[in-house]
Amino acid sequence: MSARIFDGKLKAEEILEDVAKRVSRLQSAPKLVSFYNPKDSGSALYTRIKRQKAESVGIEFEEKEIEWVDETVKKLLEVGQDASVTGILVQHPTGEEAFSEEDWKRLVGAIPLAKDVDGLREDSPFVPATVRAILVAIEDAGGIWKDCKVAVVGASGMVGKPLVKVLSEKGAKVRAIDENTEDIWYQTKNSDIVISAVGKQDLILGEQIKEGAIVIDVGSPGGDIHFDSASAVASFITPVPGGIGPLTVACLLENTVMAAEKNV
Repeated sequence: MSARIFDGKLKAEEILEDVAKRVSRLQSAPKLVSFYNPKDSGSALYTRIKRQKAESVGIEFEEKEIEWVDETVKKLLEVGQDASVTGILVQHPTGEEAFSEEDWKRLVGAIPLAKDVDGLREDSPFVPATVRAILVAIEDAGGIWKDCKVAVVGASGMVGKPLVKVLSEKGAKVRAIDENTEDIWYQTKNSDIVISAVGKQDLILGEQIKEGAIVIDVGSPGGDIHFDSASAVASFITPVPGGIGPLTVACLLENTVMAAEKNV
C-alpha cells in the first residue's frame, strides 16, 4: 500500500481564495493583531507568514512584541477594546522563552471571546485554527464516521486537548494519549486515525500504525511520524512541512473573516 500524500498548501490556497472573496464583500477590512516574542525564532517566522497570508487576502495585520507579562496583559486588554480590531492572537514561544502555564492563562484570558480567532481560550466560540486544519485534512481523507477509533498522541498539549474534545463531539472513539499512557503503540496500531502533536521527530514508526489508517502529523518542526515507513502502510498521510502547517494559517484567517461577518 502507498499512502495518498495530502497537499496542505493546495488546500490552504483554496480556503484563502474563499476568504479573499468574503473579505471583499465586507464594508471594511478585518484587522488581526498578533502578539509575539521576537527573541523566539519560531514565533517570528510564523508571524511573518501570517502577515503575508493575511495581507494577500485583504486582512490588515498588526504585530505587537511581547514584553513583561503584566505589560502584555495590559496591552491585550487595550487592543481588545479597540472596535477596529477583529481578532487577536498570542504566538506561544518555545524553549527558554516559553510561558509558564499560569502566565499563559493570564495572557489568553485577556483576549475577548469574540476576538479569540485562534481559539486559545477554553471557552472560545472559535475552533482552534490547528484543530480546524486537522478536521479539514481528515475530511479530505474521507471524514470521521461514527465510532471511528482515533488515537491522539500528545492529548494534553495545546493542540491535543481541544482536539480530543472536538473529535469526541463528532462521535469518534478517542484514545487520548500522553506520556503517562502505558499501551501507546497498542492504541495507535488499532486506530483508524492516528494524530500526533508532540514535537518529537520520528516518534511514531510505520510498524506502530494500522494498515490503511489515516495519519495526521502535527509535530513541529520535523514531524512526529517517520514518513517513509508510515506512508508505506497508511492510506493517507500529511507531510511535514507542507501539510497541517500552511492549512493552520488559512484556517486562522477563515476564523478572522467569520468574526468580521458576525460583527457586520
